[in-house]
Amino acid sequence: MSGTLIPRAGLLGRKEDFASIGRAVTEAPARTRSRAWWIAFAGACGLLGLFAATLAWLLLNGVGIWHNNNPVVWALDIVAYDWWIGIACGALLTSATLRLTGAAWRSGIDRIAETTAILAAAAAALYPIIHLGRPWVFYWTLPYPNTLALWPQFRSPLVWDAVDIISFLGVCLGLWYVGLLPDLASLRDRAFEAALAQAEEHGRSRRLTLLKAQAYGILALGWRGASTHWERWLTATRTLSGLALVLVVALQTGASVMLAGTVLPGWHDTLLPVTFLAASLLSGVGVTAALAVLVRRALRLEALITERHLALMARLMLGLGLASAYCYATEIFSSLLHGDAFDRAVLVRRLAGAHAWAFWIIVVFALLPVQLFWFSSFRRSGLVVALVGVAAAIGSFGDHFMLLIVTLSHDFLPSSAHPYSMGAWGLATLAGSVGLFLALLLLGLRTLPMVSITETRRFAESHPDGRPSGERAPTLAETAEAPLWGVSAEFDDADRLAAAVRALKARDLGARIETYGPVPMRGAADALGRPAGILPLLAFGAALAGGAAFMAMCLYASGVDYVFDVGGRPRFSWQAFLVPSVSFGTLCGGLTAAVALLFQNRLPRLNHPAFAIPGFTKASEDRFFLALEAAGPRFDPARIEQALARLPEGRPLMVRRVPL
Repeated sequence: MSGTLIPRAGLLGRKEDFASIGRAVTEAPARTRSRAWWIAFAGACGLLGLFAATLAWLLLNGVGIWHNNNPVVWALDIVAYDWWIGIACGALLTSATLRLTGAAWRSGIDRIAETTAILAAAAAALYPIIHLGRPWVFYWTLPYPNTLALWPQFRSPLVWDAVDIISFLGVCLGLWYVGLLPDLASLRDRAFEAALAQAEEHGRSRRLTLLKAQAYGILALGWRGASTHWERWLTATRTLSGLALVLVVALQTGASVMLAGTVLPGWHDTLLPVTFLAASLLSGVGVTAALAVLVRRALRLEALITERHLALMARLMLGLGLASAYCYATEIFSSLLHGDAFDRAVLVRRLAGAHAWAFWIIVVFALLPVQLFWFSSFRRSGLVVALVGVAAAIGSFGDHFMLLIVTLSHDFLPSSAHPYSMGAWGLATLAGSVGLFLALLLLGLRTLPMVSITETRRFAESHPDGRPSGERAPTLAETAEAPLWGVSAEFDDADRLAAAVRALKARDLGARIETYGPVPMRGAADALGRPAGILPLLAFGAALAGGAAFMAMCLYASGVDYVFDVGGRPRFSWQAFLVPSVSFGTLCGGLTAAVALLFQNRLPRLNHPAFAIPGFTKASEDRFFLALEAAGPRFDPARIEQALARLPEGRPLMVRRVPL
């Protein structure tokens, strides 16, 4: 049918259609009301309590409780921060790539991947803040006017981290929320129908049901599913995905370039940017795969997240595991063949030193388990996919520990060699960040659709049943005296809707034509004329302007107005500001794309005459509506009704006059 992708075998249950997909996802949160959910939530809250106690001890005693020393000044906090960022980048890059390539199997994965990215980034964001020792003044790292006329030290990685994490959260949240808008409208309409059913059965609606309908209504911002809404929504999600891809590549490769800019041995292999990307992707895909298995099992969504989804994730982990193994092997051979004595010393310490366990964690948890996916039986086992995904994340932690701690603990000078060991408070902080991740995830399982209804419906079929949505049409007597907003016609198939648009568009009926439905309606949009696609240009322009402005601010502050350079570096060292400038540019582009989407669609608008169309809540389920809105003196509802009754291809299920 028009507006859908080509159905793909194995990616959706055979009996699933528009209505059943919507019901499966919107009713899924109710399935979490079990003892297992409460036990898991209590455990996550326990870890959060541990984090609170650790934070209190940290504020009393300072960051030295993490066993920081010189030269390991970053200790476990930077390892954990990089680990969470790696997971977030890998998950976001997975979703963005699937969206940009139009992969059909993104339907069961993209929402879970974006949620993983947001939660991991939130956990990572804790570290730069609490690392300050005085977290209540974290805003000092941001460039804002102050009474002492001081600028932040833009050459400091702490400022880069602050800009990067804010930009990452902004772009990631933008992509996640824009993708969620149509699903929130589905939740709003189902909650509204539930409230009406309760009122009909008991005489009044329950307060909680009404509150849910109102909350989802506000969050949906008045989304109506008009064809113009959908076209701009598609453009916005692709634009945000492109920005997310640029941001992730900049962050991961920029981190490796930042390490290469130091004099410490072991950080100068030219393959390091690729190694970073491959490792972060493996950990992000691993956590996403594990959560996909959890969501599939806990919410009973086996028909929407199928074995084929799991098998594809397993293949992806296998490919990334092989890529990571190639990078590690190349780095080892490179150090042995043409590295200097210091590089080879670092390599020996990584393989056989006091922290060699970190390297072997990479081998045992990240590189070996994925080899199971050479066998199809393991690729289709949810338990194996979940365990290997978690193992990949554990292996990724070993990678960050090895890269940072082993190198920092012993540079060129024997006098700089000091042993480092993890302390209880550092581990408690890490456990607390895991608790935050799990607690937010469990709350998300209970309140939000974890599988995209829209993306799943795009390659499903609507299964037309030839019946109207159930509400009777108003009689002529009821509408004779009332001023009319327009005339609506209900269809159960997008192709018939598009045929009706083509038949009526050429006629002068004194009406503005719009269509509404639960998925993008490409046929109707082609007939109506798609809206001008200026949104990507606006986002691209904002990204360029934002990045250039940030770079100019850094150069002015550090080279002219507040020169503070103790390292003897060039006064206008623009390379140091490149990554945060790119990050800030993508943030500006992402915010512009989201705001342009809302502005062009005239959202938020919580009330609209289209909501008065009888049965319009079905527009977010499995019905398509054609609205002919009065737009001039030639508007004649009787003539429009006659035209609808004589359509050459498919008649509407119901024609209704819609009061203003």
